[in-house]
Amino acid sequence: MMTASNSWMVSWWEGFGLSSDVPQWVFALLALLFTYCFVVVPAGAALSFLDRKFSADLQARVGPNQAGPAGLFQPIADLLKLLQKGSLTKRPQKASENIWLSVHSMALYSTLAVMPLGSAALLVDTEMSAFLPFWSALVLALGTMLLGLGQNSVPGWFGGIRIAAQTLAGSFPALIALICVGVHAGSFRWSALAGAQGFSPWSWALFSNPFLTIAFLVFIMSGMIVMASAPFDGGLALTDIHGGVASHLYGRRLGYYRFGRFYVFFLWSVITVVLFLGGWALPGRLVSLLREGEAVRVLSFLELSWLMAKTFLLMLFMIWVARVNPRSRVDQITDFAWKVLSPFSLFALVGTSLWVGWGIGWGAPW
Repeated sequence: MMTASNSWMVSWWEGFGLSSDVPQWVFALLALLFTYCFVVVPAGAALSFLDRKFSADLQARVGPNQAGPAGLFQPIADLLKLLQKGSLTKRPQKASENIWLSVHSMALYSTLAVMPLGSAALLVDTEMSAFLPFWSALVLALGTMLLGLGQNSVPGWFGGIRIAAQTLAGSFPALIALICVGVHAGSFRWSALAGAQGFSPWSWALFSNPFLTIAFLVFIMSGMIVMASAPFDGGLALTDIHGGVASHLYGRRLGYYRFGRFYVFFLWSVITVVLFLGGWALPGRLVSLLREGEAVRVLSFLELSWLMAKTFLLMLFMIWVARVNPRSRVDQITDFAWKVLSPFSLFALVGTSLWVGWGIGWGAPW
């Protein structure tokens, strides 16, 4: 039976139109399938189109315009072409790739349960919520490293080592930046992290104090290092190691690998929005009217739409940074993470702790 403390689960339960005697595992399965099919997959298709259009505009090129009206079906065309590709050589399937796919799948589908998508769309809301998706990024990086090391090739081996070095270097400052926001909000629950902020940009954690502004910049750059996103994609560079860990992937396996990279990018962006950019917070009067009218579905849709809008803007900003900066070497990336981002993250943690402990400007923009 559901309790009053699980009101957010009641909202999901009523949203699916389920009766109270339906097993909770059925409810959880429906919620995960709904999130995957109607949030993650459409987000991947939308970002694929926006990425190509945005990159074409930056480089004064014509973006996709042949597949469907204004090129809207280009992601579908890319997927169909990718599925038709095969290997040039008859290479037997290796057990290491199966291990990577298994680890990848477990990390991918398990973190859907802790993805914050709105006040009425929280399947898991505990003090560990903010750390679980962060941990999934490390698991995915580990799986990618195992994929490279198991290929018995120079590009794969060096790619795996580079991914491991980057992930280790970028994880520490990102974790410290995450702790800064938890100190500010007084909790690591998604509801508390989002509830400590408001609809107005001046009520976001990003502008709450100067130390959280530093933590935001550290978290963004550390995330790009952990995800091996351009320009910090030394482990996946095409010029010197010819594709790295993806050099032997093709067809469905390559598509699955690319979607995994997108998922980490999407997940990290959602986390960043919830931690620093107000999350799904809507104007208080609008929320009160919807709750009084028991319009839970409308409230959930508006919160999800507002969260996705900010997430896509953040992702496009990170793509812009990747397009206008040259690729860095792995040694430059790790040095930047350890010698620049880590000291700044520790400085932000000390500053945030003192700011909160002394009660300076709590809840007000600095």
